[in-house]
Amino acid sequence: LSYDLHGSWEKFTGHNSPLKSLRLSSFHSQAYAMDYWRKLGAPADKLIMGFPAYGRTFQLLEESKNGLQAASTGPASPGYYTKQAGFLAYYEVCSFIQRAEQRWIDYQYVPYAYKGKEWVAYDDTISFTYKNILGVPWCGHWIWTTPGAFSVAMALSPLSIY
Repeated sequence: LSYDLHGSWEKFTGHNSPLKSLRLSSFHSQAYAMDYWRKLGAPADKLIMGFPAYGRTFQLLEESKNGLQAASTGPASPGYYTKQAGFLAYYEVCSFIQRAEQRWIDYQYVPYAYKGKEWVAYDDTISFTYKNILGVPWCGHWIWTTPGAFSVAMALSPLSIY
């Protein structure tokens, strides 16, 4: 799997599917996961990198400390439709980011957003594009999970430009 690399089970915020690791030695990235399988002998043309069409949420310990690796106390509030703490469907992410501060993690090529003490890691058309071009160009790509028709349309739109 190349997603769910971080989540509310940890004591700090982290992106669930960063393209690159925070440190060169870290194995918490999609690029590392794909390269690992290739080094074990998996044929490159048989590998498929998953793009998550959902968000992972965190409850911040302090509202003013809202960046990557900020202290957290567990999952943020459940989504209105999914009702699952720590997880937002893509359409719930879209709703959340309309009223939240959005930020970009340059060295991991992924976005996150926060409002108050709620923090969500997600992918968007820009991060999907980076992953498609810069990530692991020799492998295939797929989208996981797409509950509801709205999220399918949103998740597929960034890939249809190539």
